[in-house]
Amino acid sequence: MKWTIHELIKKANNENFIQAKLDLRPYLSKEFEDLIDILETEVSGEYEYFHSEEMFSFNLDIKTTLIMLCSITLKEVEVALDFHSQINFSLSFIDDDTHVIEGITIDLKPYIFSEILVEKPMRVISKDAYQDYHDEVTKLTEEEIESSNPFAKLKK
Repeated sequence: MKWTIHELIKKANNENFIQAKLDLRPYLSKEFEDLIDILETEVSGEYEYFHSEEMFSFNLDIKTTLIMLCSITLKEVEVALDFHSQINFSLSFIDDDTHVIEGITIDLKPYIFSEILVEKPMRVISKDAYQDYHDEVTKLTEEEIESSNPFAKLKK
């Protein structure tokens, strides 16, 4: 999913369709504590080149499955994602939604991965997460409340 600007301009009128299966695992890191794995990602769509603005607009349909940790049990949960995204590139700054092309190539993989991160849920809960779940409520005495209060000394 990497092209030179000249290749994209040349193919813009007749070969502007994109169909690919990507392995985005190299973009995973320990920073993503709840994201364990990402399965093969299917990307399809097309792009347009706007000569007057020197801008490329990629309209993509992205399908993938994420393996995330349950927020309660820490069990692995599969999360299917299927969404549409528009990613814009330009040779010069247009607005905050358009990426400025650095060099002579456009590599879509990191941008597709960042779109997946935007679409992924903040937290997931497995189907049986509440099966063995129970709350522990601890009652504190008045002395414990006052001794743990950082402003207790100010009252005196």
